[in-house]
Amino acid sequence: MRQLSHLLLCVLCVLVCRASAAKPQSGQAERLPNVILIMTDDQSWDSLGFMGGKVHTPRLDRMAREGLFLTNFNVTSTVCSPSRYSFLTGRYAGRCEGDRFMAEHPPGDQTQVENIGELEPDRWNLPKLLQRNGYKTGFVGKSHVVRHDLLTVGEHEKSNELETYPANADPRDPDINAKMQRNHKKWCYEMQKNGFDYADGVYGANLKELQCDALNVHNLDWTVSKAFQFLEDNKDAPFFLYFSTTLHHGPAPWNNKFALNADPRMTGEGFVPDGFSVLPSRQDVLRRNKAAGFKERDAYALWLDDGVGAILDKVKSLGLEKDTLILFVPDHGSYRHGKATLYEYGMRVPMLLQWTGTIKPGSHYDGLTANIDIAPTILDLCEIETPPDYQLDGISFKPVLFGETKPLRKNLFGELGHSRAIKTEEWKYIAVRYPPDVQLKIDKGQTFNGFQGEKLKRPYLTRNGHLGHHASNANPHYFEADQLYNLKTDPEENENVFAQNPRLAARLKRELSEALKQFENRPFGEFVQP
Repeated sequence: MRQLSHLLLCVLCVLVCRASAAKPQSGQAERLPNVILIMTDDQSWDSLGFMGGKVHTPRLDRMAREGLFLTNFNVTSTVCSPSRYSFLTGRYAGRCEGDRFMAEHPPGDQTQVENIGELEPDRWNLPKLLQRNGYKTGFVGKSHVVRHDLLTVGEHEKSNELETYPANADPRDPDINAKMQRNHKKWCYEMQKNGFDYADGVYGANLKELQCDALNVHNLDWTVSKAFQFLEDNKDAPFFLYFSTTLHHGPAPWNNKFALNADPRMTGEGFVPDGFSVLPSRQDVLRRNKAAGFKERDAYALWLDDGVGAILDKVKSLGLEKDTLILFVPDHGSYRHGKATLYEYGMRVPMLLQWTGTIKPGSHYDGLTANIDIAPTILDLCEIETPPDYQLDGISFKPVLFGETKPLRKNLFGELGHSRAIKTEEWKYIAVRYPPDVQLKIDKGQTFNGFQGEKLKRPYLTRNGHLGHHASNANPHYFEADQLYNLKTDPEENENVFAQNPRLAARLKRELSEALKQFENRPFGEFVQP
């Protein structure tokens, strides 16, 4: 009897030890997390209060105090589609195999990464794998990652998949509004095909792609209401919500006729008579912004801040605060600093993470992280193994959420248009190389048309002349073939020191060459030959 009691005691000890070993480490959550990824558009550092911006953003400032700030977070491509593609897949945008991308860049051609990347129906992405593993997945807001063929009137008229109406159509007209609602359902359906259980409040791309003057206005209230619906419907299951605003993209949100003074009933699905009551009134936003001492033209920053705060408050009201990781990040910087370039104020964007009870308040990490790291990090946190055929370029920074401070990578690759870059914590090397047929024209002295009709010795790095015009005007070294910047002493990249640092330049060129080798059958100047 005594031996039996001793045996039972030993078995009990073993079970207790095993249970203790299975518990998460101190500070880690005890259940798989919900995840909300909040993404803004074209947002520069100076539109956030805690970054020194002359704007009123109390909730985002508080999020920085209560969570984790990744001070050197980067996007690897600095326009909408490729950056969002990388967020949602964990792959470089140059790996895209979407129909539009491959039509523009058949195998063997140099890629010109910009707004032609889209999610591939037959390849893994983050929401698709989360969905496969029991997560409820939701999409709200701006897409720009599917069906580029439906984004312009001429193309979608040929497809007969979206209904048309005059640009001056009145969404209050029942027949016009019915067309707008059916078009919106089409966009929701197209998003659901890419791994989302729920898609609502969807913009196919930017507001102008709605092809209606009256709808060319920002409506944060509409998208927040759709996010609330998803959260309420899925509060009892693990979920992933991708929430993407149209702010701060054009039409200029600082012109309030497109924002706070616009009719709040004009939405991406047409006219909604009842409006929405999920945010403080727009007049209240203007009042509070003025009371805080800020200019009326910058009140949109407080409006966005209210939207983020509403989602944070909703999570708390549902009792999910300790079970939910919330991320806030822009898709890239503003054209005022570096959109459509590989300069810092295009690539480097603020990333905030909040997870009450898990992430230490007021923490920060200064190592290199990037949008390609989001998918592997979320999959790691959700304890989901990636299938052998899931191609990932990013790395998980899960340890950073629990206090790790060591560097996770030595360098980071970037790509945009005809430029490629290698960035370290101290240096950045940018190479501009044109395809052979374009370079031949340059060598012969042929000129190229600028956005305003001017003649250029070299073409813009992007097909989009508007983006190229603003980017080249803001950055004096834009067209230079080889550029090297000391990010510690020259964070605004005003001085190209390539010629003064030949050994360092040669090393970074070798590192860029190694990075480019991973793109099979994609030449780039002398770095990778056809």
